[in-house]
Amino acid sequence: MANFLSWEARQEAKHEFVDGQIAAFAGGTLGHSAIALNLAAALLAALQERPCRVLGSDAMVETARSLRYPDVTVTCDPRDTPEARTVLYPVLIVEVISDSSVATDRGEKLEEYTSLESLREYVLVDSRRRWVQMFRREGSAWVMGGAVTSGSVDLRSVGITVPIDTIYRGAAV
Repeated sequence: MANFLSWEARQEAKHEFVDGQIAAFAGGTLGHSAIALNLAAALLAALQERPCRVLGSDAMVETARSLRYPDVTVTCDPRDTPEARTVLYPVLIVEVISDSSVATDRGEKLEEYTSLESLREYVLVDSRRRWVQMFRREGSAWVMGGAVTSGSVDLRSVGITVPIDTIYRGAAV
């Protein structure tokens, strides 16, 4: 993976590394971007007094088998230094899903991310409709929560609640 990181640092476009294979990183729609930014902004505002960092889609998360760019990542671990190239100890990962990404986000990314010991919550936010689903670590097991379509989303991993209206502001869904 070190060779990939060195190569990736010299590229103009982003790529992910999964099971030894390099894959181009596709961009999203403006709605996708608005959703990710809205959620990152809400997290940043709520966590400003805590030793956590909220990172956008330029932050690469490293698992045993991949290097990926989630839409939003929160780390509260001092070992994830600002100088690092990858996040190793995320507590929360958010992916904004679309028609082209839903299978990967609910399949292999779920498996990869939930293998991280530090991760407490993996959140999927649909870019096509108001729909948010959380996967939470409860003890040693991962539990899939019910879909949230109105009201607020309770992000227990960081102890905040974000209104659905805030997440979807400017996303036209």
